[in-house]
This record gives sequence, structure tokens and C-alpha cells, in this order.
Amino acid sequence: MDRVKKLFGGDSDETDQGEAAEVLPKDAPRNDKNNIDDKRAALRRERHGGRDRPPLAEAPPPSQAIEDALVEREAGRPEEARKILIDIDRGGGLRTVLRAAAALEAGDDREVEELLPIITREEPRWRLLLQLAGALGDPERAKPYLERAFREGAPEWALAWSKAMADDETARREGLVELLYADFALAKTVAARDIKIEGAVADPEAAARYAAFAHGRDSIRRFGAALVAKLIDRTRAAGGP
Repeated sequence: MDRVKKLFGGDSDETDQGEAAEVLPKDAPRNDKNNIDDKRAALRRERHGGRDRPPLAEAPPPSQAIEDALVEREAGRPEEARKILIDIDRGGGLRTVLRAAAALEAGDDREVEELLPIITREEPRWRLLLQLAGALGDPERAKPYLERAFREGAPEWALAWSKAMADDETARREGLVELLYADFALAKTVAARDIKIEGAVADPEAAARYAAFAHGRDSIRRFGAALVAKLIDRTRAAGGP
């Protein structure tokens, strides 16, 4: 029976004594559990220079983000912004797009050419085009990117939203009307957050979709939509949309 208990951990006395034997002298009392615990604690302190445990390492500083790069640009430090974008680039997405745009601005054609194939493989291909169109604001300047996004299969709600972001009031109203028909929940959210129509209330279900799309559009706008447009025009030669 003792062997069965030991196999399934049912007999704690033998286990405690066996563990104690590894850290205590042979003449240490084996029936005093408190004494055993004290000895173990003392042994740990000896291993760590008199401390119960080694000090915890300091938490690493928070990683930088696109926002940090945008702040540097807005402060007139584009070179610092470019360094941040290089550091935070993970090989795709908006970070890579802005990094390539910064390289284009700096005249670093070699880096631009290295990054263009990555940008052309971004999916869905229409998303960046529409974020750029929304960031440009001007309907005439945005038109070619809207057309390219349409050819790439952009959904109606995304096309309408980009139109609703135009600086021109007439174009903005037309886009919002189209969005109302295409996606009423998102239209409410855009009316509340982008156009800021009095009394408009954002729809909770559309908020996540709004945030994901608007972040890219707003970042491109703050970085410099014209510069990003110049970059995107070069992606066509590399097989992009």
C-alpha cells in the first residue's frame, strides 16, 4: 500500500524527507517541517547574496509607434521620423508604406525599390488606395485612386466612405448619401466621428471597422498624402494596383 501511495503522491512524509535530504545535513531532524522550510529559505538566500530572490529586471521602455514618427515630422524632424519608421517596420502594412514614403522623400531610391514589392503584395489591394483617397481630400486628386480601388474590388461602403471624406462639401454629402445606402451603421459612425453632424451617434458594431480604416487614412494625411500618392504611383510599375 505504501508503494501505491508513493506512486500516486498519496504519502507526503517520504517525499518531504527525500526532498529535505537533498538540502539538509544527515543529522537534521526529519519530522520538523517548519525547520526544513527555514533551512531551504536560508539556502536560497545564500545562493542569491543574502536576498530571498534576485531583484526583478526593470520593465523595458514602451516601444515606439507610428504616432511617434508623425509627431517628429510635425515638429520638423523628418530624419528622426524616418529612423523611427525603420525601427518599427515589421515587413508590411502601414509602417512599411510610411517608411518607403520617408525614403522617397530622402532620395533613397535603393530603399524604396527594396520596399515596393512588399507594398504591392498588400491585401486587400484596394484598402491603401482608399485610405489615400480619403487622406487627399480633393475629389479630383482622389478620383484616380478611387477608380483603381474600384477595379481592385473595393466594397461599396469603402468607396462611399472615401468620397464622404472629401473637403468639398457637395462631394462629401454625396459620399455620405451613398454610404447610408451601402452601410447604415457605418454611415452613422462616420457622421458622428468624421463629419461631426450634431445629434449623430456612432454605431458600436461599426466602431471597430471604422477605427481600422480611419487610422490608416489619418496617418497618411498627417504624414503627407501627396508624398504617399507619389509612392503609390510607383507601385504600379512594380505590379501594384
